[in-house]
Amino acid sequence: MRTILKSVVVTLALVGAPTGTITAANAAVGVTFDIGNVAMGFSDGYYDNNHNWHRWAHPADARRYRAAHKDMYHTWRHDDPKHPEH
Repeated sequence: MRTILKSVVVTLALVGAPTGTITAANAAVGVTFDIGNVAMGFSDGYYDNNHNWHRWAHPADARRYRAAHKDMYHTWRHDDPKHPEH
């Protein structure tokens, strides 16, 4: 009886271990977009407050920034040589 009980405990531990690992890995993933870190937006990405270039990770981020900061969003690409500001 003791051997069977030990086998059941070990089996449950082995079956439960991968599930716990997957849950922990999924819970650790969570990246958010901070609209307050965008200094100037363009159709192809944005400059952050430290003047580092980033591509928009999601189209929804660009739309959110454009709606909130129309004066700091430009509909052209940041490297467009035809634009008058270049």
